[in-house]
Amino acid sequence: MINIKPKIHDSNTLELKVGYVPQDGVTYNDFYMNTWIYIPEVLDVNRHTYTKETFYCDIVSHLRLITPSYKLDELAQDQSLPFLRLSQACQSLADGNITVKDFESEVKMFASIAKSSIRDAYHALERTQRTQRADRCREFLHHSNLILEHYRSLRMLVQAETSGQAITFYNYGDEFISNIFEQHMGRAIKLLTRHNTIEGALLADLQRVLTTERDYRQQMGYLVVEDRSSDNNRQFVYHASQLKKYIESNLYLPTHKRKNNVFLEQVAFSFAAGIAMVFATVVSFAFQQTYGNFTMEFFIALVISYMFKDRIKDLIHNYFANRMGSRFHDYVTTIRVNANKIGRVKEGFDFVSPAEVSRQVKKIRARKSLLVINRGVDEQVIQYRKHVHLISKAVHQLSPYPLTGVNNIVRYNLSNFMRRMDNPQVPLFVNDGTARDITTRGDKVYYLNFVIHCQYENQSEYKRYRVCLCRDGIKGINEIKQ
Repeated sequence: MINIKPKIHDSNTLELKVGYVPQDGVTYNDFYMNTWIYIPEVLDVNRHTYTKETFYCDIVSHLRLITPSYKLDELAQDQSLPFLRLSQACQSLADGNITVKDFESEVKMFASIAKSSIRDAYHALERTQRTQRADRCREFLHHSNLILEHYRSLRMLVQAETSGQAITFYNYGDEFISNIFEQHMGRAIKLLTRHNTIEGALLADLQRVLTTERDYRQQMGYLVVEDRSSDNNRQFVYHASQLKKYIESNLYLPTHKRKNNVFLEQVAFSFAAGIAMVFATVVSFAFQQTYGNFTMEFFIALVISYMFKDRIKDLIHNYFANRMGSRFHDYVTTIRVNANKIGRVKEGFDFVSPAEVSRQVKKIRARKSLLVINRGVDEQVIQYRKHVHLISKAVHQLSPYPLTGVNNIVRYNLSNFMRRMDNPQVPLFVNDGTARDITTRGDKVYYLNFVIHCQYENQSEYKRYRVCLCRDGIKGINEIKQ
């Protein structure tokens, strides 16, 4: 199964979180994802202005294990697997039975699971009916607070470790979970206040817990968010970002990326050079036989033959490059953990003619505007191909936790699409029937259409997303249902 979660990462960057979830009992898993990006002609993005190298500079891809999933109330129990493993690691650390590195790994995994559980519980709260939100928020607060209490109950065991490294790692996990807790509590308060569903008793509970948490953070020397910060909370944001990368580093998979089909590429280019050389040699021999050696005619023919030889070599070189690029992948990324190979990812990029796109993709794109069609204006189409091969057994052996698959975090910077855009706003006259001089402004936007074909085993699915953007950045992304 392939799951796609799109979002706006920043004003210029689109993020696709693609989850590759293999079936149980399957040793090797092959996932295919083809993406067609439809670009308005007016943006002047084509094979001459937007090269393969530029595309791969704009796109950043990370592979990480899908965080083991636990509901918030499950994780809040002191008999949950994550807490049992963490408490056992703390006890083993105090007894000298495990290394600090193994303990650090358990801290990272528990903190990562806590983050996912709190985040998912908050999203469930958002989907809850307004009449039930207060009760769900009370449960959300109670279980989140229990997770913090359970984690902090292990501090004395960790402090027994003599080197002092373990308590540092422990505090990193404590501060990270506290950050997640505070920010999601703030979002919950905003959600309830916006819909006037917050009760007096619940508000008092939230104030009590948040006050206790603030005092604890100040006591521990953790950075806190200030309403009127002298540096605009710059240090907090930077430190929180570094802390997030540190905690989640346990889930990221090490990769090695290299060009694909280098040998075939060199063979094809050698073949092109050979054909060009055959042409030059035949011309040289023909004129030599006719005019003899050391004549002006032979000299001119020799120069011309070598001129055409270079042009023929370049033409055949480009032909093979384009033909191979459309049939093979550009890069292959190997996923390895220590000496164990987990899988590989192949990816390829090409501009394709709209006529070459399959009928099914055209149907999903559903280009219906007569304003554009009747003008004969076409769109440029980018095809981005990805093939993910995973070895399920090797993935499951990476952790004692139940791992469901791998996430591919793809971030695509669209700045190069915005170079030719007009001003983000245009002045407009408002006709309210009073003949007054009233002007306003309207947004000048453009749309990119992403059609994605996901294929795994016998499953095949098409998705379409429309990205709205202007010169100031991305304004929104919507999934277009068929």
